[in-house]
Amino acid sequence: MKQLIYQIKSVRWQQILFMILMAGLLIGTDGCKSTGKISKKERKAQIEAAKKQVKSIIDGTSTLSLDDQKQLLGDIMDKNYNDPALNSLIIKAQQKLKTALAEQYKIKQQMVDAARAKLYDLLLNKDGKTADQLEQEVNAIKAQNLKDSEIDELIDRAEKKIKDMRAAGSAVNLPVKTQIENAFDAIARYAAGGNYTQADNTIDKTLKFFSSDDVPVLIIISREGTIVDYDKPTTIKRYMNFIRDTKASNNVIDAIMTDANGKIKGLDLIKK
Repeated sequence: MKQLIYQIKSVRWQQILFMILMAGLLIGTDGCKSTGKISKKERKAQIEAAKKQVKSIIDGTSTLSLDDQKQLLGDIMDKNYNDPALNSLIIKAQQKLKTALAEQYKIKQQMVDAARAKLYDLLLNKDGKTADQLEQEVNAIKAQNLKDSEIDELIDRAEKKIKDMRAAGSAVNLPVKTQIENAFDAIARYAAGGNYTQADNTIDKTLKFFSSDDVPVLIIISREGTIVDYDKPTTIKRYMNFIRDTKASNNVIDAIMTDANGKIKGLDLIKK
């Protein structure tokens, strides 16, 4: 009887011991998984894969964008493989990306500068382009997707100008003489109403008809036959500023002189 009890106890202890060992094995396995440890074989495979990715950056065969290449390189560095060969490749890839990103930035700045100059020309519209022609050129700049705040602001201004031109309708088809005289009256009217911003905008728009801001303007005081007396000479910009400051437009155009490009190079005025 004692021997039987001993055997039973021994079996129970063996079972308990087996369960404890299995539990310890399971806990050890889970603990290894939780720490993210990998085998030497897996680590070697990851390093080789990383080397291929870094080499594609160095030799320029990567299909990723430069920003994505930079992100990829950062992710590989964060894994801290501490492999001498991989580290050497990473340094070369960093130098390659630095040069490529600098060149990309240079090209973008050149595109931004060209777009800025073009948009300012479109806003002035010195060539007298139609609303459709302006819109076509603005859309070409928009298609570049430069992602520059100043360019976006200039595009908005150009699109507003196009909208205003279309709203004006037949006004742009009036004779140049009438358009300029209307502009003189508008400057005086805006200034009289205290809207100096609009008055200045009208001055800027009117200057597109002239070859320069310094085009001479002569005001006829009296005329008897072929004898003509003029007031002190001024320039077109000074004259329009004078209209704005005095809030009055007292003269009309008597004669217009143009250059080979059709721009006004001289203007004679006479009292209304």
